[in-house]
Amino acid sequence: MKGIWRAWKRLAHKLISAQNWLLMALVYWLAVLPVALGLKLIRHRLIHTPQPDPDLDSYWEPVKGGPMDMARAQRMF
Repeated sequence: MKGIWRAWKRLAHKLISAQNWLLMALVYWLAVLPVALGLKLIRHRLIHTPQPDPDLDSYWEPVKGGPMDMARAQRMF
């Protein structure tokens, strides 16, 4: 019976792997892709990026706040 059980587990693992691949492909094609194409067509950006400035080396902003210490590191927000 153990051999049958192990064979069933191998088969089930292969079936679940195929099902997972199919499900993820369907989610992409039916949900993610149409939203992305729609946003592309209306030229909407989800992330605001500033206009390119040739004088700037980077768009990183300095962190505002006090000194970094253990109490602040343990506090999430």
